[in-house]
Amino acid sequence: MLVKKTKRRKPVALGSSHQRTIQFCKIKPISSSQMLFFVFLCLLCARVSTILDQEEFSSYSGEYGGNGGDSFDQSSNQFEGPISAMKIRSNDCILSIQVRYGNTWSSTEGSTAGHPSDMHLSYGEGLVQVNGRFGNAVEYLAFRTNMGHVFAFGPNSGLGTPFTAEPSHPNTVLRFISGRSGLMVNALGFHWDEDPWMKGWNESLHSPASPPVTQI
Repeated sequence: MLVKKTKRRKPVALGSSHQRTIQFCKIKPISSSQMLFFVFLCLLCARVSTILDQEEFSSYSGEYGGNGGDSFDQSSNQFEGPISAMKIRSNDCILSIQVRYGNTWSSTEGSTAGHPSDMHLSYGEGLVQVNGRFGNAVEYLAFRTNMGHVFAFGPNSGLGTPFTAEPSHPNTVLRFISGRSGLMVNALGFHWDEDPWMKGWNESLHSPASPPVTQI
């Protein structure tokens, strides 16, 4: 019987290019710096998403008043919580304003002379409209809440220019204020947005029937 001989194949030596390809297929461990960069990138994306969500429902009313005083901005205070109280001094105009965000009071804007009047909001109560008058300074303020309460400060004498500040989007409330102040409150701006602690006024584009006003 004839036996057919088979040729044995010689092992093929891999060239340098093939060796590099195989090396590239190996999984390399992630360094701590790469991991930190990845975590930072995830946090950055989440922050951008939050900002975009806020911009979708945020709106601004103002600025109402004159050009005197120094500018102020309480945007960082909103992260302490919702607006829960205010202290306001007034005579012929609004002399000062101080806002409590959550349990933390902001700095006083304007004069600290005299005794302020207080306004306190209940849990789940938010500010959905501000009426007022202004000239070279803010003369009169009336804050309306989503529960139908109105708190008024200063003389509603009819001498200044009237204004009504409301959010542009439904279910949003006053989150923080900005403006100008010196010896008095020269000007105010109102910043509206969604608030996870409360429901806003879902008819904010149209003023409701006038509720009774608490003059403080």
